[in-house]
Amino acid sequence: MSFVPDTQSQWFYLKSQEDALTSLAYETALIRYLPTIHDLTTQPAEHKIIHAYPIQKATVLLGAKDTRLPNYKEARRFLQGQNYQVLVRPHGGLGIVCDPGIVNLSLVQDSRYQNLNIDQAYQQFVELIQYIFEDYPLKIEAYEMANSYCPGKYDLIVQNKKIGGLAQRRFRNGVTTAAYLSLNGDQEGRGQLMKAFYQRGQADTSYPNVDPHSMANLSDFLTEEFTLADFNRLLQDKIVFAKESILAIEADSWQDALKQAQKQLRPSS
Repeated sequence: MSFVPDTQSQWFYLKSQEDALTSLAYETALIRYLPTIHDLTTQPAEHKIIHAYPIQKATVLLGAKDTRLPNYKEARRFLQGQNYQVLVRPHGGLGIVCDPGIVNLSLVQDSRYQNLNIDQAYQQFVELIQYIFEDYPLKIEAYEMANSYCPGKYDLIVQNKKIGGLAQRRFRNGVTTAAYLSLNGDQEGRGQLMKAFYQRGQADTSYPNVDPHSMANLSDFLTEEFTLADFNRLLQDKIVFAKESILAIEADSWQDALKQAQKQLRPSS
């Protein structure tokens, strides 16, 4: 099955370049906000949101399991000593690295319109990524790269190198499937950073034994560097988005959802 944008739905593109905490708050708020739009508006069409957010400040987004490392505080101090901001993200299993060469992308949907199970939602997102890049000489596959950081069943792979990973979050009727994509930059350095993090945290075998060479940037497989601007242009070429801002449809409800989300998020300590 291949991805085809549903023309019966209204697609909204939200591109934010806020700080990491604000971007994560948006992720938490959108999953609550989208079903509210459907509840409060009289428009029959389903709304879907694609949210793209680069994080400009070098940041490591940890999973809850990372905070249970035996020597977690020392491992966290190591990351901070390398000038990385450290946050715990609301979805995803283990830590990922974010910097200007990484784009985070999420698809937010209402399960009342399309009731996908966990695997189906992941597969849909894999097909979305394949659709976006279908005109490029890339064969994007999905399988686990066990020796990468944050390995998972739906890792995004090109030529046996991981270029991104997927996560999923559900709240009542809201479903968010999200990915990070390594576009450019020092991917080997990112891998070395996470390898050292787990070593200093005294990770056991339930954590990944990171091999920095198991991962790559999307640009590594193209003749020219692929940038965030390239990605934004490509995405908007492939999907017809509504001109209206999704956040303006029910502005008061959005502000309420965002305030709730901001209360839940704080830097790792």
